[in-house]
Amino acid sequence: MAAVDVRLLDRATGRFGAVPDGGQAFLRSPGALAFVAFDGEEIVGWCWGYHLIRPDTSSMLYLHRLEVTQEHRRRGIGAALLRAFMSAGVQAGASRMFLTTGEANSPARALYESLGGGLAAQGPTVSYWFRLKPDAAPPASPVPGAGAVPSPEWRALLLTGVAGVGKSTVADAVGRALTDAGHVTAVVDTDLLAQFGPPPSVGPAGGRVYDELKYVNLASVWANFRAAGARFVVVAAAVDSVAQRERYKESLAGCDLTVVRLIADSDTVRDRLRRRDTGPKLERHLTALARPRPSPATTAVGDLTITNDRTPAEIAAETLARVGWPDQLSRRLTDRASTP
Repeated sequence: MAAVDVRLLDRATGRFGAVPDGGQAFLRSPGALAFVAFDGEEIVGWCWGYHLIRPDTSSMLYLHRLEVTQEHRRRGIGAALLRAFMSAGVQAGASRMFLTTGEANSPARALYESLGGGLAAQGPTVSYWFRLKPDAAPPASPVPGAGAVPSPEWRALLLTGVAGVGKSTVADAVGRALTDAGHVTAVVDTDLLAQFGPPPSVGPAGGRVYDELKYVNLASVWANFRAAGARFVVVAAAVDSVAQRERYKESLAGCDLTVVRLIADSDTVRDRLRRRDTGPKLERHLTALARPRPSPATTAVGDLTITNDRTPAEIAAETLARVGWPDQLSRRLTDRASTP
């Protein structure tokens, strides 16, 4: 272990409230694994745990702690740290990983489930098991300790919410803001990827056909956009479960994904629906709006929630600010405004 790695871990232990100067003692423990994320000189996240050997000679990972500073959340740092930890476990020979979190910690649970965690126990705390894949990417650092979390090469923003909340309109506004800032950006409304009929069957099975069309068509469209040079993609889609979120993530291959749930009061949504739709389509959406609101488990598919109660440009600006990407957006806009 290089001395610089120990010093970096010591800084992380001080930053997140553990015992100062505890990094060296921790790293001497059998099976200790830790990763630190930093931005320049600032420590912004860490995770640590152990590679444990079982009496039958098999081994597993135990993740004890994963933290990201408040101002650096929603940037994919937690997911990158978790992937690095899992990859290091694969390199050490582990085939599974175990962790616990609070039942009410919806953001953490959404992250763990999006990365393949299977719920093992339910209560005030919940437990997740992960099956580690042998072909996982190598860890960010070749030795247990500190490693930088690089910025993802491609980033995806998925806007979800009920019909009429304004997903497509806000997606267009976010795309314009990114394009005006000089970023090569694609915008996709998934409803336009499944204009197909008549449906092969009625009921839930017919609806699943349209969902599948959206997944596979989005994968193809994103591949074409990426080949043309897109680095950012903004998607409007209805996502009602962690499983659906995972399918969209698979379609957006290579992307660091952030899901934003847009909400608005029922009267506003009804007004937007009546201005947009007519006939059976309008009645279907109004009927769906009258149903009970989603449960906390359903809303957990979003990384954050934004109320769509202002102009599309204002909501787009808030969305980009809260998801934290791209970091240079405001700087580029300022540079352009100051150019003679």
